[in-house]
Amino acid sequence: MLEVCIDSLESAINAIHGGADELEVCSSLTEGGLTPSPGLVKEIVKMRAKVNVMIRCRTGSDFCYSEQEMDTMLSDVEVFKAYGADRFVFGALTDSQDVDEKNCERIINQAGTVPVTFHRAFDVCADPLSAVNKISTLGFNRLLTSGQKSTANDIEAIQLIKALNNTVGDKIEIMPGAGVTVENAKNFIDIGCKIVHSSCKRIRYLPQIKKGLSMGTSDSEHVFVSDENIVRKMKEVITYD
Repeated sequence: MLEVCIDSLESAINAIHGGADELEVCSSLTEGGLTPSPGLVKEIVKMRAKVNVMIRCRTGSDFCYSEQEMDTMLSDVEVFKAYGADRFVFGALTDSQDVDEKNCERIINQAGTVPVTFHRAFDVCADPLSAVNKISTLGFNRLLTSGQKSTANDIEAIQLIKALNNTVGDKIEIMPGAGVTVENAKNFIDIGCKIVHSSCKRIRYLPQIKKGLSMGTSDSEHVFVSDENIVRKMKEVITYD
């Protein structure tokens, strides 16, 4: 199976046309993915795609959230449940880089019958094997991970992903993500993973705007969009007997 992460309606349409099994719906993928707008989720739900909604209220690789931030994200879960979200994607850590069991449990309880993925906050956990057991026990049924490396296709990352799949794969689905491409996706299927995560992206250049005028973005000349043909090729690579 293939989950495509998207942050625009254009990318969602392209991913659906390419045959994506599921969509991880975010905003700001260049920042690692943040909570999307209600409007984007509502429009994608209309397409009858499987919609997995990111719940992450701000940037930062600490994943340590204040009470006010948690209140915001709990409210987001309630809103997106009403819109028909199929899954939520969340992760929270303590300042010692361990799973924040209290705040994770709050999100799980708010989600109710909607399943929840623990996202790449896992990749900064100090003890990955201990962390994945806590994540599974809390009730998450999927883990998105790059194997604690910048790219999941790193040799050591693949070894960790394989170890996770072999030890807890019967309790929680291990989904490799970050740097997963058409060229390497089969590597993860070969080690027993049943789903991979990718943006399947290409660059789309934008019309020229006034030079020397900052809009506060890191790059205003292009955006990344999911490519229908890349999605289709990815599906072909990972779907075989």
